[in-house]
Amino acid sequence: MSGRFQALGWLRWGSGAALRSAKLPLLSARCSTLVGRAQLANLLSQRSARPSDPPPFPGSDAVACELSRQAIYWALLALRELDHKAPESAAEVAATPTDANALLQLWSEAAPDTLARAAGGPEEAQRLRGELLEKSFADFAELSFDRQASAAERLHAFAERLIEPLAHPQRAQELVWVRRFQLLLAGLVVLIGLGFVFRALKERHDLTLDLAPTASFKTSSQFDDCLCPSPSQSCDACPNYFFHTKEESHPYVVFDLQRVQSLSAVVVENRRDGYTERALPLLVQVSSDQKHWKTVATRKDDFSTWRADFSTQQTRWVKLSVARRDFFHLARVRLIP
Repeated sequence: MSGRFQALGWLRWGSGAALRSAKLPLLSARCSTLVGRAQLANLLSQRSARPSDPPPFPGSDAVACELSRQAIYWALLALRELDHKAPESAAEVAATPTDANALLQLWSEAAPDTLARAAGGPEEAQRLRGELLEKSFADFAELSFDRQASAAERLHAFAERLIEPLAHPQRAQELVWVRRFQLLLAGLVVLIGLGFVFRALKERHDLTLDLAPTASFKTSSQFDDCLCPSPSQSCDACPNYFFHTKEESHPYVVFDLQRVQSLSAVVVENRRDGYTERALPLLVQVSSDQKHWKTVATRKDDFSTWRADFSTQQTRWVKLSVARRDFFHLARVRLIP
């Protein structure tokens, strides 16, 4: 748990450092939420004023005005949060964005130069103040369509310019987070890749320790003349398997390691030209006296090559058998200590 918090702290620290180097403010989580609300309201305002499809009823510009008013409310509240003047609870400011007293309070607390810059001058800021604080959504709806369109355009532009100084550090902050997560993801991919490489190298190294080349073998029976001479598992007479039993109950092949040795894995290559289902279910058993056998691995699903890892066993004999009546044949068996 502590490691997760440290990782999140590292991400936040990286965001703050990057924003400070770019001389941008670091937005709190609350401030970022408020900026998102302002952006959403202003986006919906723009879509209401300029719909892709004509609305079935007139007056969409009046709706756009009210949406821009909401955007301005959230933007002013975000500015207050950024200046560390926010109260303990947002409920102390207003319960609803359309509350004129709440918007008046936020407007009065905002820096005059910030409002003038967003409005395009002090006079225009004063004009917008009257439209925002002295009109309701019902007042906007009663305006002529031309005046609705004009007010919607002015309020949307004002909201957009008010939001932009807040949106810029938010985008920069999000970009830093994205880059940090990309770095973490890249590191994770590298670690996973190294894990696969390590596993492949280990398996390749294990094969160099194979005990089978010096382990003699015998089978429960022999089908025709196709049987490679023990301990060889490769011969011209049998290119697709090195032994082939008759059809019988529980056919098997047993390897003799000549002395008790450690065994921790068996790699089995099935017959190469088909009939792979005959090797199922495949049991791997070990014994030190050929009387008491211990099953260390079982394979029930079809396979071409199967590696069975198990806890290290001290054994001399290794038996592979099919737990039913059938023929039995394999292309190769490796015994890994």
